[in-house]
Amino acid sequence: MPRLGCLALALALLTIAGSARAQRVELAGRVTASRTVLAQRRVGEPRYVAISDLFYRDRTAIIEVLDLADQRVLQIKAKRATLENRFGAHRNGAVLPPLAEVVLYRGGVVGLAVSEASDGEERHYWYAELDARTGRLGRVADLAMLGAGNQIEIVGADPTGSEAWFALTEVVGRRRAVVLRRLDLATLTVHDEQRIALAPRKAADASHAVAVHAAADFSQFAIVEYVENDVGMSPGRVYVVDPAAGTSFDVAAPPTAYGVAFSADNRFVYLASAQLGTITRVDVAARKIDKQVAGPRYVHHLVIGPRGGKLFAFASSDHYAVYDLPDLKARNDALHPSGVAPAMVELHGNGIASLDGAYFVVPDAEDRHHPAPDRAYVIARLVE
Repeated sequence: MPRLGCLALALALLTIAGSARAQRVELAGRVTASRTVLAQRRVGEPRYVAISDLFYRDRTAIIEVLDLADQRVLQIKAKRATLENRFGAHRNGAVLPPLAEVVLYRGGVVGLAVSEASDGEERHYWYAELDARTGRLGRVADLAMLGAGNQIEIVGADPTGSEAWFALTEVVGRRRAVVLRRLDLATLTVHDEQRIALAPRKAADASHAVAVHAAADFSQFAIVEYVENDVGMSPGRVYVVDPAAGTSFDVAAPPTAYGVAFSADNRFVYLASAQLGTITRVDVAARKIDKQVAGPRYVHHLVIGPRGGKLFAFASSDHYAVYDLPDLKARNDALHPSGVAPAMVELHGNGIASLDGAYFVVPDAEDRHHPAPDRAYVIARLVE
């Protein structure tokens, strides 16, 4: 082969090897937090993820937020009485403390979706803010009053800190609808942006909660119905919603579509089926499924990489797959690094990606028969 041809071939091989090395998962660090009910959630700023709901220890209410930049767990504390006095439910002379999930963490303020502990027909929900330094209760706004059978889900807070989104599922017999509710964080006013009527399903299937996923800029949403093959479930749908335009369309839901991701430009939605081991692409402009490729079995998470050009597929496995976007071409499979692999084998849907796709946080593997007093978390960095 001529000298120039050899050089070109060597450069091409180096480019391919460099590309394979560039798209990888690496161990960024580990942290230890309290052993609480696992509730990982994005909280508006890519730097932070919540790793607990509100929980109580004696007379103290606690929330834990992970700072990814400094790799430390922030413990936000308030007096239990502060929350009981404002949101507690009175039953037989006792006060039941409220439940709460983290909506956002920004500028030293933690925003919570608070609900009264109620076994009645209705349950009251509020949005409330706590000062992370003093634990004092700040602004409060009514969020919803829901009857039995209706549900509310936190979709998330947008990265600009201007709004938070919630999904209210209304169920009346076989009729169901999802309302996308927006909370203006400057004024704490509530706006119902769009109501999407869902197609009828069998009563048993309609009782399954839908999962609502947002694009990174919260301009579009995917409402995903739960479907599982070989158990007699009726077909489900995935509804892609654009509240600003007031439009929506739907496509067939893949079975157990746990992994959902919008492309960086919002042109496509990617859906991963844990049951089938497939990744489906939805063309938003064409309003249809236009591609399907093989993916890992038991895939639980799809994450768009930090530069927007790669799709990482994470399953309950010591392997992961990476695809070129937007066409899902050039699949590359790799082993997780040794510090990450044990946690990913036990993934089972428990992980959470940062809003910018730069990190993935997952509970570390542990001895189930002899659990440690605290809970360890693995922080994986996604390199694109």
